[in-house]
Amino acid sequence: MALLLIDKLRSHAAARPDAVAVRQVVPREGLALTWRELARRVDALAAALRRELPGGAVVMLCSGNRPEYTVAFLGCLAAGMTVFPVAPDIAGPELLAAARRSNAGGMVTIGQAIPALREVFSSAGAFHELAPDAVLHSLPQWETPPGSGPALLLLSSGTTGRPKIVRRDGASLDAVSSAMADAIRFTAADRVLAAVPLCHSYGLEHGLLAPTWAGSGVHLCDGFDLLIAFSQLVGDQGVPGVTLFPGVPFMFEMLCSAGDSPGKLPTLRRAYSAGGPLPRSLFDAFSRKFATPVAQLYGATEIGSVTFNDPAIDPFDPASVGRPMAGVSIRIVDPQQPEIARPLDAGGEGHVAIRAASMLSGYLDGDDPPMQDGYFLTGDLGRVDTSGALTITGRIKLLIDVGGRKVNPIEVEEVLSRHPSVGACVVVPLLVSQTLSRLKAIVTPARAGEAPDVRALRQFARAHLSAYKVPRVFEVRESLPRSAAGKVLRQQVDN
Repeated sequence: MALLLIDKLRSHAAARPDAVAVRQVVPREGLALTWRELARRVDALAAALRRELPGGAVVMLCSGNRPEYTVAFLGCLAAGMTVFPVAPDIAGPELLAAARRSNAGGMVTIGQAIPALREVFSSAGAFHELAPDAVLHSLPQWETPPGSGPALLLLSSGTTGRPKIVRRDGASLDAVSSAMADAIRFTAADRVLAAVPLCHSYGLEHGLLAPTWAGSGVHLCDGFDLLIAFSQLVGDQGVPGVTLFPGVPFMFEMLCSAGDSPGKLPTLRRAYSAGGPLPRSLFDAFSRKFATPVAQLYGATEIGSVTFNDPAIDPFDPASVGRPMAGVSIRIVDPQQPEIARPLDAGGEGHVAIRAASMLSGYLDGDDPPMQDGYFLTGDLGRVDTSGALTITGRIKLLIDVGGRKVNPIEVEEVLSRHPSVGACVVVPLLVSQTLSRLKAIVTPARAGEAPDVRALRQFARAHLSAYKVPRVFEVRESLPRSAAGKVLRQQVDN
């Protein structure tokens, strides 16, 4: 199956051959590829992959955010193969398990030395068609089954149990690319600051897929450096500032907390956040400091990006993640007895179910996705208002039993995060006895060296929450564990 995404790449190369498609800006100014050069390299890489690997093979890809990553990802798809991105910091055992579970036919690494790969791939050679420090690993210890690409595999977050491997077919990638370009209004005149890792669904979709679809230039950051981010937001050394900034909450928090900042960002026309709730206090702070509202976006590894909260469309509620993109349907159903045919009325809180053209075709390993009547049951709690806008209110599996009452920790976190002295917050169960739990709040300061006052936080919580929702214990820490995409790793918080 041919991808429209690859056709879009070639059309940009023909129409705007000398425009910059992707450039490296962190850790230092580096390689920049025009649309003509990007298309040429993608075609050359696709030909090399077809020579070296079985037809339709699963190709794992391990690299930081570099222009060569874009080449490798699109090259795999152009070769009719299935690309399986993994994070550069993935643990060796997890990497080997993912390779075996996916029956990978090969793996491409760029600037990554991974000795554990010798255990599963018999051949490793320089892959100069891609980059001087690229290596192609092939001849795995298992028989490679016939492929059915082009497609994408992604590891799910794996907050409980073994992480699942999600498969999204080529049509899904075309659908999500088109929907994002329309909803967020990516254009050929845009420059995108891509600081979220491209190995994650959110970073991949907004730093590679949507820009390729629309012809937007990408400024790639391998890691979020505050000074470099500001240089890209305002322009640097003759390069105009970026116009689109897809980020995660902690990036906006860092920008707001910087003492020496440029104020207004003249070229930035759209900033938006995903990966976790954006506190209202942070929305207000960024709007005041940079005269730009931060929109929110909602999606998941299994379904892709599916909603966008456009500040230009009334009514606009900063707490909402927005309205469905093209080809997306949302139902809110009873969490205990979900029935797609019997959704809750507008405003009712329940289980968020999504049907989208961008959704997964299935999990590997034979696991069945949580589907009902064509809808994916996300595990999120939310509500949809009369305008069709979705607000996420929590996670079903995160509910904490407090004396027989269920508490949504995200609700408590959202309240505590509104306090001006709180930077980030996680609420976890506190085991009082073998059968009784209370709540514990772990908070970080909004400003370094200024620890929140616990008594003030408790009074604030009592003023905004029912008594059983007020944490029994408050603990102040300097930081919380986060993923490469900036999401707080709730399961790794030691309570």
